[in-house]
Amino acid sequence: MTRAADGRGCLRELRHQHDEGIVTYHLPIGDEEIDLNPLLGKTISLTATGKKTCIHCGRIVKKLYNGGYCYPCFSTLAECDLCIVKPHECHFHEGTCRDESFGQSHCMIPHYVYLAVSSSVKVGLTRRGRQFIRWVDQGASRAVLLAELPTRKDAGELEMEIAKFLPDKTDWRKMLAHAVADPSIDLTEVKQDVIRRIPATHQAFVLHEDFTVHEFVYPRLDDQAVVTKSISMDKQPTVEGKLIGIKGQYLLLDDGVLNIKKHSGYEISVHID
Repeated sequence: MTRAADGRGCLRELRHQHDEGIVTYHLPIGDEEIDLNPLLGKTISLTATGKKTCIHCGRIVKKLYNGGYCYPCFSTLAECDLCIVKPHECHFHEGTCRDESFGQSHCMIPHYVYLAVSSSVKVGLTRRGRQFIRWVDQGASRAVLLAELPTRKDAGELEMEIAKFLPDKTDWRKMLAHAVADPSIDLTEVKQDVIRRIPATHQAFVLHEDFTVHEFVYPRLDDQAVVTKSISMDKQPTVEGKLIGIKGQYLLLDDGVLNIKKHSGYEISVHID
């Protein structure tokens, strides 16, 4: 894999890593990867050629679904089933999983339920070992683990209980508009309050001893306000503007924001001024 300033190829969701909370981003495009953090303040141009390729099977299609899948893959793959976004509706135990091997390796394994501050405090879940990827993908400024449960369904059921009094979704506009979510929110206090409200049936899974709050800092120009206008490359094939930040799966440009994951599978040419 090469690291390039320009490139052309099939777009994939942003890759990222963090070092002591400092997040660095890379844009996978074809067989290349563009380092994004050094491009802050520069003009970036992305043009969709019109070619769309399923990120699973590689078929060239007219329309992609669910972040890069052709319709046959979207309607048959286990990772595209409704229970992925509604884990409490997991039907693996009923023997109706679209792919039993996928269910065993992705769902019938330990999952965390966590609290994070993105647009505000929210509850979420993720597979154990993927929590940092999940938090950065959601643009969380801070996050803390709440509970560890044996399966995705179990975690989803606890998430639904907590969602009765805490949001389980992120307001992406508020998340992008602010470099740091409300600093007055004390996640330690929030976790203590949530623990008191968790049903007795789930108390055994609570991580009572772990109150470590993980913090994340995203690349961003300090003097630039974010225009939270969502850009669609179906409506606007060429996107050009000064890169003022990256957060979650979004490129923040001076005249709008581009969700890269939403455009996975699009063939893109990229030019950096």
